[in-house]
Amino acid sequence: MKNKTILLISPEGWGTNFVSKHHYANYLAKHNTVFFLNPVLSSKINPFGKINVKFEKIKENLVQVNYQNLLPRLNKFPKLIQNYIYKKQAKQLQKALKITKFDIVWSFDPHRFWNQKYWKTDKTIYHTVDFHPNAKYELNISNTSNLSLAVTPLIVETLSNSTTKTYRIGHGTDIDNFTIDKSIKIPGHNQFKACYTGNFHRHIDYDLLTQMAKDNPSLDFIMIGPIHNNNLSSGSQIQKNKLDNLERQENVFLIGSIPSHQLMSYLSQCHINLVLFKKEFEITHCSPHKLMAYFYSGNITLSNYIDEHQNTNPDIIWMLKDINDSSSKLSEILNDFSKFNSVELKNKRRQFAISNSYDKKIEEIAKLLYSS
Repeated sequence: MKNKTILLISPEGWGTNFVSKHHYANYLAKHNTVFFLNPVLSSKINPFGKINVKFEKIKENLVQVNYQNLLPRLNKFPKLIQNYIYKKQAKQLQKALKITKFDIVWSFDPHRFWNQKYWKTDKTIYHTVDFHPNAKYELNISNTSNLSLAVTPLIVETLSNSTTKTYRIGHGTDIDNFTIDKSIKIPGHNQFKACYTGNFHRHIDYDLLTQMAKDNPSLDFIMIGPIHNNNLSSGSQIQKNKLDNLERQENVFLIGSIPSHQLMSYLSQCHINLVLFKKEFEITHCSPHKLMAYFYSGNITLSNYIDEHQNTNPDIIWMLKDINDSSSKLSEILNDFSKFNSVELKNKRRQFAISNSYDKKIEEIAKLLYSS
């Protein structure tokens, strides 16, 4: 996919923390011009007015775009009104960007601009990387797209009634930015370190994690992720009392938010990667984005059940039938560390991640898009 002008619609704004939408924008911008449309920041109360469009260059070929809704809480209005406003806003956005016709409109957002026919464009993609049980018109956006994509078979199934066939495209690996800065040092006094990365929301099993830290005092727990408002989530989602209790453990260290390009510098100094979602949220997190970074690090990943990897070799990810066995399994790993993190297994995990690079994902998507 080269020399295309692409509008990428993201439900998460541009910022320090990256997930798949931001990575796709970065990789697409290597050979294309990409406009990254942020979530709406504010609203007017004038359905007949003009939206205030602002854009800022992020780097060569990549521009972030901000705008206002013409009505506040637009998605609460009847569908007919939404349709009128979104169509009008799409036209004004395209005019402000001075793009007569996009080559591709690539939407990751099920809540906005849910009719892809709003845009003057050659091709349209709807790409969902999460469950969206509250997105009333998600099927509309899939139906009006040339190509529909989802990261797991479970999410593909949610779009089974779409008139556009939905293909599974798993998460990609940010190989370009998985470099190591040796000046970055992680805290702790123990020889071995376990790492958890991600948002500290209520879906994490904090009680289990705290107990694991108590049961394994010879293991440092390095917690990486935003603990305040950020471009991916709201600080109100954080269970601060649980987080405070976790941080009281002498072998637990909260790093906070870090830029995505520094992630591998931290993971490379750890030895065990953790995924610890509560049982009732396993379906919601059926394909965590963090896993490709975990695999690329080469370290063993200890995890609750993840549907996306139900058939993945246990050498790549060790999913526990009972997540409450985590403490004993950590002890097992530490007692035979050379076996679980052998050179052979570390290379096997890394190669799995490399085989799923974002460059390869984009090639795969381009073949689907231009054959449909």
